[in-house]
Amino acid sequence: MSVLSRSRPKRALARRGLTLLATAVLAATTALAGAAAPAQAAVPDRWGFAYLQTPTPAAGLVMDTSRQWGGWKATMPAAWATVNQIGLGRYRVSFPGTASANGVAHVTAVSNAPHWCQIWQFYPSGTNQIVEVQCYRPGGAPDNSRFVVDYTTSSGPLPPGADAFGYVRVNPIGALLHSYNSAGGGNVVTQLGVGFYQVQLNLLGNPVVDGNLQVTAEHPNSPRRCKVARWTSTGGSILAYVFCFDPGGAMADSFFNLTYHRQRPVFGAVPPVNFAYLWTPALGGPTDFNSAGGVNSVMVSGVGQYLVIMPMVGFRMTTVQVTAFGTTPDYCNLQAPWALSGSTVLIRNVICFNAAGAQTPNDFFVTYSSNI
Repeated sequence: MSVLSRSRPKRALARRGLTLLATAVLAATTALAGAAAPAQAAVPDRWGFAYLQTPTPAAGLVMDTSRQWGGWKATMPAAWATVNQIGLGRYRVSFPGTASANGVAHVTAVSNAPHWCQIWQFYPSGTNQIVEVQCYRPGGAPDNSRFVVDYTTSSGPLPPGADAFGYVRVNPIGALLHSYNSAGGGNVVTQLGVGFYQVQLNLLGNPVVDGNLQVTAEHPNSPRRCKVARWTSTGGSILAYVFCFDPGGAMADSFFNLTYHRQRPVFGAVPPVNFAYLWTPALGGPTDFNSAGGVNSVMVSGVGQYLVIMPMVGFRMTTVQVTAFGTTPDYCNLQAPWALSGSTVLIRNVICFNAAGAQTPNDFFVTYSSNI
């Protein structure tokens, strides 16, 4: 397993972000209070994932059937997620039989060029769930791109145990729009500054930092990118600090979707039972998980490029999401669609860029799941 080098030039914005974070973490650590978790079981109500295999799809294109699946398959096995392009870089994804409320969505661009994708909006339409995606190139101009998109909605608690699941959908001033907490502890979001948010997921923490985070910007009018600047587990709760940026790299208010999952896939359903995730600053620790017991690894494959290998969990229809980590405006995507080699998952590569579109080293979260 490679240990990634994380020495980088210290930028003024990064130093400012670290100062903000240090103040916020100190204040939050003393404010958390625990409570007993309920003992009732629950599973996600509806979920789905899909990969757009071409940046210019024909109307009603069935998305890549080797990289999509969802809870609808239990009752609608012949149905598939479809997509329509409705503008430059803008796409309307339809998950069949998934119409719901109180969910969250995540999207990751898949491109060798510097692109990012965000959620534009999502809503039910008849029995389907619509997720609209908007993709951009450096500078914030809309541009076509491939991408992978997930959607999930949950209710009710999980029984006490090793796994945990929670999410929030937040508006630009930090108000909760949608929220779920598998321990029944509730979630709290506080805006701490321009583009700077503290997400508190009560009762979901372990004594040490454990699990995986994914965060995706959402905005119906403006290009935005969001990432996890720092996270910790304290007082029985997960604290995640989210930074959001405009195309030029300045911190900017934004809607966003954040999901925390521990020993569960990013969309919350079990089964599937073949999944894995990792956080690059802590390879080999509890944030590095493989449900089959395989040893995940990350190798530097170029400037800002990382080959991720997840053995023993590569089966059938699959999905991957990536979120950058740190206080700079850098962001991370997928350079190409992930592949299976036997039962090994090859993510070649996670690729990271700065605000100007140059490849640059950066830490990240990555999460993978199959449909079984």
